[in-house]
This record gives sequence, structure tokens and C-alpha cells, in this order.
Amino acid sequence: MSQALPPQSAELAPGKGTIIDEVLEAKIPGTTNRIEPMIVFKIQDTLFGLPRSQVMQSGFFRGMLESPHLGDSKEGNLEKPITFDERTGITPEDMEYFCKVLDIRAFQQPPKLTPAQWASAYRLAKMWEFEQLRDYIFKFLDKSVKDPFERIEFADMLGVEAWIIPSLAQICQRTNPLTVGEAARLGYARLVKVCKQREKGRSGYEISDYETWLGEPEE
Repeated sequence: MSQALPPQSAELAPGKGTIIDEVLEAKIPGTTNRIEPMIVFKIQDTLFGLPRSQVMQSGFFRGMLESPHLGDSKEGNLEKPITFDERTGITPEDMEYFCKVLDIRAFQQPPKLTPAQWASAYRLAKMWEFEQLRDYIFKFLDKSVKDPFERIEFADMLGVEAWIIPSLAQICQRTNPLTVGEAARLGYARLVKVCKQREKGRSGYEISDYETWLGEPEE
């Protein structure tokens, strides 16, 4: 199971590194070590420990830890954690949501996350090439985001192009006019697409019809 260590400054608290090293890398003569090796991450000023077996499901981190050309196999311990600072846009909160999903087993209930939290977990799973986990998260993200404007915003943030046209089609199907705020959320280009459908008198059709029309080449 993943674990987050309390936020630390550039140096760990006295003794903590030694204790954790002994627990995670115990080698006692005459015994069998069944302790899961951990990979240590530093997200801004917070340390996280993830089981190596889980980390190695990632194409990104496999390349980093196994390839002599892409990274350093000695990375990922307390002395040299895999670090993502503020410039990466990854926050400790993002990592916490990601860890909650990573820890789920087949027989457990999924964590109760908001759409924004599912999106944070999805972004990291996609960025770090956790393919199975990414697909698992996407199922819950897809169910949790219903509003077409939110779906478009999340689609832009996460690169989910398949959400764009169906969401615009939902907006086209509406009979009530767009508000100023909704128009701003769409942006100019998408607002024009929606307005063109209304100008053509296309109201009250099936969403699939709008999807077809919206997918047509621009005149």
C-alpha cells in the first residue's frame, strides 16, 4: 500500500530515513525478506512511498529505472527520491488522489472522489503510462462528469477528444439560450459551431444528429 510521509524540508527529520530504510530494505541473516521494496517520490515538499511492483506497471518509470540510457536505477530511495517540483504542475494533493486509486484491489469499492479529483488521478496515470490504471480511472471519470460544459473543460485539460463533439451536441439540443458565462466557457470557435446549428433551425433533434452535423467539414 502506498504511503505519504509528512511534509519535510530539504532534509528529512533526524533518524527517520534510517528507520524507513531498515523497514523497507531489511536483510536479516537467516531470514527471508518478504517486505515489499518501495520507490520514494518527492512531490514538491512531500515524500510518498509506492510499492516497486506497482511503480513498475508504468512504462514511464520502467524506462527510468531499468534503462541505462533514460535514467538512474539508483533513483527512488530516501537519499535520491524521484522528484517532481512545482514546475511540473503536480501537487501533493494530485499524488494523494492517484495513490487512493492505485491502492484499490479488485474486491474493494472505488474511492469517493470528486470529478476534479478523478481528473487529477487520470492525468498522472496517463502522464506516467499506467495503462490499465488509466483505463480504470477513466470509467469513473466518465460517469462522474455529466454537465456538457464541464466535460468540454475536462476534455481540454486531459486530452479526451472523444468528449468534445457529444458535449457540443448536448448543448445544441437545448432549447434555452446560452448565458454569457456559458458562451465564455465554450470559447469563440465552439460558440460559433453551436450558433451555426441554431441559425439553421436545427432544434429538437436527436443528439446523434447534432454529432453528425458538428463533425462535418467547415464550409
